Amino acid sequence: MSKMLAARGDRPTKAMSLLCAGALLGTLLLGCVGSSRGGRIPAGARIDGSNDSTGTDDGTDGGTDDGGKPEMKKQVTKDASFVVYAPSDWSVDEGYQDQHRTIAVSDPNQAYQVVVSLGRDSDGGDAVAVAKNSIKRMSEQYRDLQITGAMTSPEKNRVVFDGTYSTDAGAKEFRCWASTGEGNFSCSRIIAPSGKLSEKKQELLTILSNVKAIKGAFQYSGSGAVKKTLVTYRLSDGSCSFKMPQDWKVQEIGKGQFVAYSEQEGCSFTSSNADCVTPALGLRNSPIPVSDYLVPHEALKFLGEKSGLLTNMEFTDVNNQPELARAFAQVYTVGTVTVEDFTYTCRTKEGLAAKGFTLGFSFDTRLKTNWSLRHLTAIAPEDKFESYAPTFAEMMGSYTIDEEWARNYVAQGQARLRQMQRQTSELVARNAQEIHSMMNAAYEERQASQDYIDYQRTNYIRGEQDWVSQMEGGTIYHTDAWGTKNTATGDYYEGQPYNYYNYNGDNPHYNEQMTPIDGRELYEQYVR
Repeated sequence: MSKMLAARGDRPTKAMSLLCAGALLGTLLLGCVGSSRGGRIPAGARIDGSNDSTGTDDGTDGGTDDGGKPEMKKQVTKDASFVVYAPSDWSVDEGYQDQHRTIAVSDPNQAYQVVVSLGRDSDGGDAVAVAKNSIKRMSEQYRDLQITGAMTSPEKNRVVFDGTYSTDAGAKEFRCWASTGEGNFSCSRIIAPSGKLSEKKQELLTILSNVKAIKGAFQYSGSGAVKKTLVTYRLSDGSCSFKMPQDWKVQEIGKGQFVAYSEQEGCSFTSSNADCVTPALGLRNSPIPVSDYLVPHEALKFLGEKSGLLTNMEFTDVNNQPELARAFAQVYTVGTVTVEDFTYTCRTKEGLAAKGFTLGFSFDTRLKTNWSLRHLTAIAPEDKFESYAPTFAEMMGSYTIDEEWARNYVAQGQARLRQMQRQTSELVARNAQEIHSMMNAAYEERQASQDYIDYQRTNYIRGEQDWVSQMEGGTIYHTDAWGTKNTATGDYYEGQPYNYYNYNGDNPHYNEQMTPIDGRELYEQYVR
């Protein structure tokens, strides 16, 4: 689905807008007519070679060595949400529970395991709350669960805790890391038979550091893309048709206008028109909204606030569509046309947090006495919007003016309707390739955010930190459990003052406090 229906950095391609606009042009003619202590979290042993991504073409590391090193193989989970390098005989399972996705990597005997859970953060960045939720879920499964130790970071965005529990196969011990950032949380756990975690820790941490979520797999706060069976619905006046889930209802509100909705899911798809008059008319107590001409996103916000249907609108992306405006101007000749698509968050009339995408058309008049907004809008609860994006895309793409109904209006003198439809079809044909591109655009954009989260999580588990020196022109210093290295010159400063647990960023050569790379902006500028 296009970024027009994405959660972050929404930006649609013009092909989808053209598809939706082709049908609306016809309507336009008609309208014309637990325990913790503060401190930095030690991340455990250094994982030598865990970043080594070289291997054979089949995704393995080229076999075993003389020391019995296990053959590592790239594996992708069943729903393609995760990829991991793990021993070739280990199993990989993916699941969904309580608004998060989980990957479990297990050895053949189910004795050792690596578990990673990723999801939307609903605890305001409090990793302690994330850890408590994890402990609660584990205690429901293992009645004798015991937490043997825990530590938190000063900011409470990272927690590490150890524990034990029993299964039918025997006693287990584990270490768990919980962290938050970028509106998401991660909870990672390594598990071993009691007394054997230390000897297997390096291999388990190596597997853990090589778990990667694919293209924003955990950006959904639901179970992923909702797959709905769509059926075609035609308005009773025959003016238009579109596809919708078979269990949705429709309220018809005029020619080519309707609200398709699901009361149970809180989602809707709307095609509607609103007329406004300008202050130039001098109307008082007008039943029609009064405002100067507004472009589509401003118009929808004004009308939403006026009616109480959509309030507290915050726009995450607004895109002008001049090519569509020019296409409409060929048939709408009495004033200016502005076309935009935009994504936003808002509150519904019931006060629920929602997210929406709108393709909007503002039509002005030369007399400057009135104007109108026409729009196609898809809205869902904020935490469900992304999972409904593919369904909304198909619904918007299916919206069409009925051919037979259109012919009747052509016969009544609206001959330009077909001319408009042919012109719009040509525009869509020239941009057909973009339809495929937009289906992948949202997921590709999320990858940048996912890379940063993986960078944070991996550094945290390994006990590493990057610093940037402004006095040395942006040189990166890398700190690990043994010391700090100038990545530009290769100079290495070893010893306790320079290791991960004690180093505070003082430049070894200059009187400078270097900046830790602990934010998305710095990561994008100096690391990615």
